[in-house]
Amino acid sequence: MSLKKTLENYSKSNMYPFHMPGHKRMLDGPYKIDMTEVPGVDDLHDPENVIAEDQARLAKLYQSDRAYMLVGGSTVGNLAAIYASLNENDFVLIQRNSHKSVYNGVTLRHLRVGYLNPEIDENGIYQAITLEEIKSKIEQNKEKPKAIVITSPTYEGYYCDVCAIAEYCHSKNILLIVDEAHGAHLGFHKCFPNQASYVADITITSLHKTLPCLTGCAALLVKGNRIDSNRLREALDIFETSSPSYVLMNSISNCIDLLEKPMDYFENYVDNLEDFYSISGKLKALQIITEKTDKKDMGKIVISTKYTNITGVELAKILREKYEIETELSSFSYLLAMTSIMDSKKGFERLKQALIEIDASLQKGEISVPIADNITPVKKMELWEAKTKPATSCELKDAIGQVSTSMICLYPPGAPVIVPGEVITEESVSIIEEAKKAKIHVTGLNNGLICVVN
Repeated sequence: MSLKKTLENYSKSNMYPFHMPGHKRMLDGPYKIDMTEVPGVDDLHDPENVIAEDQARLAKLYQSDRAYMLVGGSTVGNLAAIYASLNENDFVLIQRNSHKSVYNGVTLRHLRVGYLNPEIDENGIYQAITLEEIKSKIEQNKEKPKAIVITSPTYEGYYCDVCAIAEYCHSKNILLIVDEAHGAHLGFHKCFPNQASYVADITITSLHKTLPCLTGCAALLVKGNRIDSNRLREALDIFETSSPSYVLMNSISNCIDLLEKPMDYFENYVDNLEDFYSISGKLKALQIITEKTDKKDMGKIVISTKYTNITGVELAKILREKYEIETELSSFSYLLAMTSIMDSKKGFERLKQALIEIDASLQKGEISVPIADNITPVKKMELWEAKTKPATSCELKDAIGQVSTSMICLYPPGAPVIVPGEVITEESVSIIEEAKKAKIHVTGLNNGLICVVN
């Protein structure tokens, strides 16, 4: 029996709860299935029956050997994967555009870090990391990394060739960890390839981002025997709450049910996407970025304003205020509309018609985009070392040339412009200032100030 069915049955029983949570299941809606670890509903931190069974179903779906439900998002998975796989002072390679949780993981584990640098296009969008870049970086370093952490797909949907990368890593006895937060839907239809979980040592995926799951639902997937399962379980005990939400776990169980018979959902989804992309040739100013399905996730709709007279932020504002359409991300010269199998044909049609109308009102132009490729960071110390130094706050303009103890990100997607332990450059400060002017959210500053080594 699944966890979902078990909770449903429990909610209908006559069992009186002299235990947590305090609402006592006396309220309607999700409260009825909000439980704690009592006999019959299992324990996420020591699963033996219904949760263990659902985790086995999850592993089968993702062609992995072990699966762990997560109720703290992919953040928990990234932290636990790095903590369990590596030891203090190990050398690891990560993508420069990794999510901040990856950076937090290497900081907490006191690791020595090197960077993989994906290409960045004219819109400032990071492309997928290539095997060639990985090989080149490893050949440049005198020391072989113990692990590599890559992101596939990227926020905007660009895939790595995870099979080739995994084969190379394993030939060199290097662990491969894949942050697949934006790819939970991969592998369930031929138009969504490059699922990492059947080749990478650890894959972390956010079920809630692209599948019908409540926010915070994710999974950690393990393939092979290179990862010590005891260490992984201990790491999850450290980073995940000791009171996991049964409402969220129920959502995962429900999602597993759907994924076991997914084809109608995915066929309709692909039909809707193909119909939407048909407007690409009808637009005179806006550009919809299209790639082959083995290169980019078609479900991540990227609309470029690069050669118009408005920014991506301004386009998002028009869609929000005039057409009541809210998009996922907006930046200097593009926005991202994130879609899933639950999007309706009507929703796609609304976006399509809105873009056609907006496009007709735009003029040709060119939006200036500060490219992070221009930053050449100078590393003075490891991230964890910078975090232990006495620090002081100062204005951005006064911080140039000093060593940062702050991580400054443009959010979303949360990739850093400035990393602790690095010298702050004019280029990085310029990007942050330009982002603020464009009304792009900047994280890591404290009332506009940045922390530097004292």
